[in-house]
Amino acid sequence: MIDLRLGDCLEILPTLAAGSVDAVVTDPPYGIGFKYDTHKDDPAAYEAFMRQAVAEMQRLAGDGPIFVWQAMLNADRWHRWFPAGFRIFAACKSFVQYRPTQVQYSWDPVIFWGNPKTPVRRDFFARDYHEQRKAPFGKDREPRLHPCARPLEQVQYVIELATLEGETILDPFMGSGTTGVACVQTGRNFIGIEIDAGYFAIAQKRIADAQQQAAMSLEVTR
Repeated sequence: MIDLRLGDCLEILPTLAAGSVDAVVTDPPYGIGFKYDTHKDDPAAYEAFMRQAVAEMQRLAGDGPIFVWQAMLNADRWHRWFPAGFRIFAACKSFVQYRPTQVQYSWDPVIFWGNPKTPVRRDFFARDYHEQRKAPFGKDREPRLHPCARPLEQVQYVIELATLEGETILDPFMGSGTTGVACVQTGRNFIGIEIDAGYFAIAQKRIADAQQQAAMSLEVTR
């Protein structure tokens, strides 16, 4: 099941039933003054914005896992909008995005909380993940379609770590659709919301292409 919705997630999320998703995996704006075409990334308004978004995520996922990408610039304020007991997942990358700062990071901070339903998979950690996926970082990398796009391998890792096949994942800040593509490739259902019509169209195409590829792969294996 793929359910894509164009609009403001703060208006759409309240229309969804409580407990209707198994997990949330999302990369929202960071409240650091980034220039988006259709969203004012106002640092002064960010806390209220995130408090509302996080409350809706928790209502919809219940005690299920919630993973939210963030910016290191807000590290001293995360406790204001995320629930007590949140943890930090270091989503590693195969490159460094050089910025005019003293410290350069090759990982993205992902705030997470909740209870994944997946059992502890010792074999999952016993071998190198990228060997398991048979697709090392950098191979056949997609063109950059969004200014803040997440590496697909990163999102796939989180999804497979936190959810089971057939479960439903919500991304209220869908962007160019990376979480949706990862859901198709890993056999999850997906609900995606995006406010920008241009990125929504890109996400629709990417997810449709992923569905077509998955269907072709299924035919080959039959």
